[in-house]
Amino acid sequence: MPTPKFETPSRNAPQTRQRILGAARRCFSSKSYENVGMREIARESGVDAALVSRYFGSKDQLFAHVIENAFNVEEHLPENLEDIGTFLVGQVLNDTPEADDDGFNPLRLLILAAASPETSAVVSDRFNLEFVQPLAMKLGGRNANARAALIASYVIGIATMRHLLDSPDLSLPLQDESVSLVVGAIQACVTQRG
Repeated sequence: MPTPKFETPSRNAPQTRQRILGAARRCFSSKSYENVGMREIARESGVDAALVSRYFGSKDQLFAHVIENAFNVEEHLPENLEDIGTFLVGQVLNDTPEADDDGFNPLRLLILAAASPETSAVVSDRFNLEFVQPLAMKLGGRNANARAALIASYVIGIATMRHLLDSPDLSLPLQDESVSLVVGAIQACVTQRG
């Protein structure tokens, strides 16, 4: 069996770093933190395992890089508050789960990491920082943080049922009245000011 060839750091450090990060993103969004090893990430990215540690340090540090900007909602939110419910429901009811071109799926990462004792606190903090807090700032008014957390609960719950659990009731295109119910529930959290 031929020995795999690994890249040396002098070839193209930024590109190598991105390959390692891409491999880690795919691995952590497909398996639990405990079931992902640094050697697996190295194999996936085509580098020596020592190089992964050289660029990112420990597995914990690499995971912190993976989740950075994974849940960033701020740049995607519509300007008009009246459009937030429709926008978020459109994203959640999209026919494909939220995986990017590199195979990274933030929803799967969130679910897997939240279930792990080693990563639940850090992923919760990151999700709060990148999704709940920016949404609360956009909403403004009384109980903005609680309203943003409720909206996040709707989004995560529906996305989980549709894309991860393959709920038969949510796997087909929803009827207009079902979509309206979900949009209305989210929009009620957006516009509640009293």
